[in-house]
Amino acid sequence: MPRKQSTRYAAWAVAICVGLIGSGTPANAAVSEVRTAGSSPVAAASSTIAANTAAAEAPSLSLGVTSNGSKVTVTVTGERLKDLYAYELTLSFDPAKLAYRTASSGTSGFSVEPIVKNNEIRLAHTKVGKTAGDSGKLQLAVIEFTALQTASSRVAVESAKLVNSALRSSEMSAEPEITVQPGKAEGTAGTLRDIRGHWAEQPILNAVQQGWISGYPDGTFQPGKEVTRAEFASMMMRAVSMGQMAGSQALAFSDAKKIPAWALSSVQDAVSQGIMNGYADGTFGPSRLITRAEMAAMTVRALGTGTPDGAGSLNFADRGQIPAWAKPYIASAVEKGIMHGRAGSLFAPNAHATRAEAVAVILSVLEQR
Repeated sequence: MPRKQSTRYAAWAVAICVGLIGSGTPANAAVSEVRTAGSSPVAAASSTIAANTAAAEAPSLSLGVTSNGSKVTVTVTGERLKDLYAYELTLSFDPAKLAYRTASSGTSGFSVEPIVKNNEIRLAHTKVGKTAGDSGKLQLAVIEFTALQTASSRVAVESAKLVNSALRSSEMSAEPEITVQPGKAEGTAGTLRDIRGHWAEQPILNAVQQGWISGYPDGTFQPGKEVTRAEFASMMMRAVSMGQMAGSQALAFSDAKKIPAWALSSVQDAVSQGIMNGYADGTFGPSRLITRAEMAAMTVRALGTGTPDGAGSLNFADRGQIPAWAKPYIASAVEKGIMHGRAGSLFAPNAHATRAEAVAVILSVLEQR
């Protein structure tokens, strides 16, 4: 393919992601909803819409869902497609009940990195080169979530733009939707099998029931597992915002692209609200394990009471290891009962925080906000 033509299609792939291509006349369509069975650990359902006019020939979209433990997979399928060269889909979900994990296309070509903002996921995919589009039935997208609660949750296609090989587009106005009902999935409060007798058992159960954290698909919570900065940002902001995250703060960190999509809105909000900062080298360090000193600073900032004035009284045996910048925050966190020391009269400021510790301090923040 000539270079000029190749550039044209590459530019178009980017254009569809940011919505630069115009749309045609929307097709009217009806919406039907199918609820999944909550009693089965593996639930499946589908919901289909079709154009009112010439329904037998018009393209349609359908949603399907499977639920296996806390893993929820939603598929978007197109039927009666004609010369589909590219498409753009926008789906909505409830971030208080579902945590976005990954998304992929079921067709060959080029997919733009999914855009996840607030309660919406935007997907775009295109073929490359001068070739005919696909026709018939096709799986357009597979989106994976983690269920944060056992309550039912709605996932819907808010908009769908279809483009043919002549780069003419049409937009469907109908909104196929489906109800996700995980049931008593593995990793929810009633099935966690590794927290009985743990010092944080009740806080963990409370947090899971509130919906801002969950266990793993194997039925464990792993309370002793260390937490990354991205994970802590996600926990904290889901808890304090009750799922209503803005996620609009542009991030200037040199490693911003390494922030996982499922944590991006949380990190954006944490940074914009002054709860989290980056490092002196210009990085955010999303995969770095969070230290207890960092966690103390973030929890105190989340209270919205401003920067503590002084270091207060720090009687820990390892107080000499506490960084100067963290002393006021640690003193405040201890004074407010948000954080406590570890065995041996140690605070362990440079030790990594565990999932159990993160849950306990976030619950303390919620009680005092």
